[in-house]
Amino acid sequence: MKKLLLGLILAAFAGCSSFEYAKNFEYAKKSDDSFVIASYNIRCPYDKGDNNWQLRIPRLVEVIEKYEMDIFGVQEAVKYMADTLQAELDGFRRIGCGRELATDGESNFIFYNEKRFECLDYGTFWLSNTPLVSGSRYKGAGCPRTCTWGRFKDLKTGKVFTYYNTHLDHISSKARLDGAKVLFDNGLKESLARGETVFLTGDMNETLSKVADAKSLTKINGPRLADASKKGNTPDVNPIAFFESILKDSYATSETAHEGTSETFHGYKPVNKCRIDYVYTSKGVRVLSHLTANDRPRGKYPSDHDAVIAVVEIP
Repeated sequence: MKKLLLGLILAAFAGCSSFEYAKNFEYAKKSDDSFVIASYNIRCPYDKGDNNWQLRIPRLVEVIEKYEMDIFGVQEAVKYMADTLQAELDGFRRIGCGRELATDGESNFIFYNEKRFECLDYGTFWLSNTPLVSGSRYKGAGCPRTCTWGRFKDLKTGKVFTYYNTHLDHISSKARLDGAKVLFDNGLKESLARGETVFLTGDMNETLSKVADAKSLTKINGPRLADASKKGNTPDVNPIAFFESILKDSYATSETAHEGTSETFHGYKPVNKCRIDYVYTSKGVRVLSHLTANDRPRGKYPSDHDAVIAVVEIP
């Protein structure tokens, strides 16, 4: 049942077309045992006008429910945002904590449908040289960064998997790469060594680019995001190349054609700028469909990023 806030706002728009894009996502491609996993930067709650958090809530819920997300990682969510979102989503729970010293502030929560999944264990570590020290960060990083992880049992299939959700630094290319390595050393490495099925989602603030000219790259991605890519697309300088040397990019491994834009960040502008949000899987996971949800409910933005969604099946 929708909560009062969502119902009141949506009622005002009854009869309007809710979605202008991405109407044809192939859920016919779902299998009996598949589920929907997503990465969604829901934007911290400081924007004004039509992009005010309170106005964006029902749009976010529409997108989450339209695509029948079963489990998803968010970025930039402070506690009261997550409380509100969870209250609007029937049957969902979440794990994670804030990135600051007192474990408040922005968080990389993982939301999951408790009718489909049981959380067996979970935790948060910091992307620094002291991963268990709350509020810690690498030198040059714009702020503390974290990774939330959870070990889940699929109540439908009995399969167990470990899910990591993160948000790499937005200032320093070195901090992004260092953070990716911490995530591997303190999570992915052990999970993969045990033969676990693994998922990684996040806003990586980085992209792989085939544009050689530094000026063109900066124009496309912006000066901060262009920094590492113009040095090369190798695992020793680029966190995306690093993750792709370990995991599979669901965008590339989808059994059906990707839908929506390849770019995921738009900053509340009409044209998406760059692809910095990802859903990764370990080897062997089937990716049945993949989508960037470019939805604009009633012509308005749910966030400054679009959700990245994959329909997956664990063998």
